[in-house]
This record gives sequence, C-alpha cells and structure tokens, in this order.
Amino acid sequence: MSDSDIDRAKIQRSGNVSTPPEDAHFKEVDNVIVQVTQAYCPQGHNLVLEKEELFDGAPGITLLVSAGGPAKKLTLSPFHGDHRRYGFTDYSECARLEISCPICQTKLPELSACACSTEGKLIKLYLTPDLNDAHVVGLCNIWGCHRSKLFDQAELLASYLQD
Repeated sequence: MSDSDIDRAKIQRSGNVSTPPEDAHFKEVDNVIVQVTQAYCPQGHNLVLEKEELFDGAPGITLLVSAGGPAKKLTLSPFHGDHRRYGFTDYSECARLEISCPICQTKLPELSACACSTEGKLIKLYLTPDLNDAHVVGLCNIWGCHRSKLFDQAELLASYLQD
C-alpha cells in the first residue's frame, strides 16, 4: 500500500498512543494497532459502512453471511485481534459460512486454505479500491475460527492465530 492509499484525515491520536485504553477490545502488537478502515468486495463496494455498528467508536466490516439458510448481516470489529461482532450470530460452532457483499450479494473470493481445518478457507477482502491482490485481508469462513491474515504488498503484515 502506498502513502497515497492512506487517508491521513482519518488518522487520529488520543491519549497515550503507546498503550490502548483499558476498556479497548483490540490488540496492540509491538506498539502498533491494526485497524481496517476500508475493505472492498470484488465489485468495489466498501464493506466498512459508516452507518453500521461501531466498535470503540470505529465502524466495523459488514458482511452478508449464510450457513445454508437465508443470508444475514454480520458486522465484524475493524481491529485486528478483536473478536467482537454484531448482527446475526446464531450459527453452530464450526459451521462453514458463505460470505458475500451486503450491497451487491457477490460472493467473496477464496484466498487460501485456513490452518483451522481442511474445510476452512480464508476469504479475501481487498484493502484498496483498485482491488489489488497485494493488499488483502483473509478471514476464515468457519464460524468460531478467529484466524485472519493481513497482507500488504503480498507480505504478511499481521496475523492472528488461535491455538
């Protein structure tokens, strides 16, 4: 991601920037807090919807999710390592989910297999409007698996692995 892709107007610093507030749900790794501020479907719709649920004041990533039945909205925290989610969450543990864009209903593409099981797949969310494969987030499509990966210029920037 180049400097031109960074929306500096949305970068905010408050309080002691080296330590997140005690009530924060996100993780700090090596003095860095990773927040997804934009994520795109293959048709170019931004999945970080300003009018949806907020997580510590920031809008989440809204998806359309189905486990074989009707698709329901689910909003994930934009902070890497924060497992909070809002919306329909009544899926059985380890259910395999189909994940789509809530705007156009386009199914989100697979990035790779997930290490959680032979059935789990990391689903691709693009981080730039030009839908560049070098800048993506991979989210597991197995309900209850919190593995995710964040790639920038095809290099692993952040990974959350649950043992």
